[in-house]
Amino acid sequence: MTNIPASVIEYVQSMWMAEMILTYLHIDAEGRLIDWGGYPQRYGLTTLTKDKLVVDQVDFLNGFLDITHTEVLQYLNIGGNRCIHVHIVPLEDGIYVLLLDVTAEHDRQQKMQQQVNELSILTYRQSQLLQELETTRIKLSAEKQQLEQTSKLKNDFIATLSHELRTPLTSIMGYTKLLDDAKQADVYESNYLDSVKKNANHLLSLIDNILDQTKLEIGQIEIHPNNCNVKQLLVDLKSLFLPIAQEKNLMFSVEVPDNLPTQLIIDELRFRQVLINLITNGIKFTDKGFVEVKITWQNNRLEFIVTDSGPGISPESQPKIFTAFHRESTANALPGVGLGLAISYHLVELMGGQLSVESSPQFGSNFTGFISANSVQFSVSDNTEISNSNIKILLVDDSVDLRSLIELYLENDGYAVITANDGDEAVKLALQTKPDIILMDMQMPVLDGYGAVQKLRAKKFTKPIIALSGSNIECDRNYALEIGCNQYLTKPIDPEKLLKVISQVILSSI
Repeated sequence: MTNIPASVIEYVQSMWMAEMILTYLHIDAEGRLIDWGGYPQRYGLTTLTKDKLVVDQVDFLNGFLDITHTEVLQYLNIGGNRCIHVHIVPLEDGIYVLLLDVTAEHDRQQKMQQQVNELSILTYRQSQLLQELETTRIKLSAEKQQLEQTSKLKNDFIATLSHELRTPLTSIMGYTKLLDDAKQADVYESNYLDSVKKNANHLLSLIDNILDQTKLEIGQIEIHPNNCNVKQLLVDLKSLFLPIAQEKNLMFSVEVPDNLPTQLIIDELRFRQVLINLITNGIKFTDKGFVEVKITWQNNRLEFIVTDSGPGISPESQPKIFTAFHRESTANALPGVGLGLAISYHLVELMGGQLSVESSPQFGSNFTGFISANSVQFSVSDNTEISNSNIKILLVDDSVDLRSLIELYLENDGYAVITANDGDEAVKLALQTKPDIILMDMQMPVLDGYGAVQKLRAKKFTKPIIALSGSNIECDRNYALEIGCNQYLTKPIDPEKLLKVISQVILSSI
């Protein structure tokens, strides 16, 4: 499949599904089949013929080739209990159709939905039980008070009886409190959620590292310095990693000098990424002892050292430690693909610094580095603020989970949020409620984001629209901006970047 253009490969990588492609079709502007690759027979395409109209050979493409932007046909049933995603990508040299077998994913989603339904029923039943227990606790407490009052007026027999009653009441109330505490932190539920979060974060870290390594190799990563509260960043990292270190009985500390400025001009996202990679490695490879982070500031240099008491790195491996996909033999049983240190090394270089390692087997490792940084000079005139509570945002996305997550980010930042499930609903709500800004998913059922934006602009809606898309192909970005979007953000959406772009768009529209 080496004939696929680089832009199509980038598009596939943006969906994190490059390994799922089983075949592709290359079609010319007249709809004739130019070439194909992979395993078309897997999809029942056993008699493909070049220079022949593709709609005569592939039924499900009929009516979908006359498009100007990327189109996705999701979970298409092609018989034999198989489901596929069909991505139709228009380029200058014709149309590329990518066929992805998602049968396993479809089955997993169905199974997951069943589990979610069962969990909802279980949660509802648990809520009922806890409510009944709380009612019982209140009732028992009232009975206890009544018994205490009665005991003062009764003779020794009643006093003795009261004593006999209090013993089981105390036991019942004690166990009720334990159940009430379990409502706050059920051991099993806590373990389940911890496992989900750890594995999700690990998977996202792997995906991000692979994408970052690819971008580094082709020179697409850029550094974006901005005002950063480094002290708060370090506090956040300590809060993040201290519980993880304590699970392994490790000491974890972060030392911050008194002379560190509150605000520095650095790329906060990339500096955080470097520290997270280094700390994660330290905790992962250290079974006992400590992991510590030391920060120093001098001469416009932000210096850092991440030290651990782990097994150390052999002298022959140290020259290769910052090489992509290099892994020590001691790491074979641990998660990871060997990209974190390589990415950190290159990011530090991009930020005008260096990263090095000093280590000896059995005596731990020191990862030492620095980046260029300037302190922020505050101006009296930099006090202009806009109250987010006066800004109304319409959030449009067909994914309930993603919509809820972004809505939480926006509401936590003070915005008033209205939501819509598809483009058609978005158009109606926008014209009725007149939001100050719209966040528009570009790939949705009923009416996609492109069509919704075109309808809104045709109806004289002039407020800013930010496109949210899983595509990083330049023609899709250009098309979104051409039809009326003010900004274009690719998924996964970084909350800090999203909030920053929203602020910039609002300020520019005032």
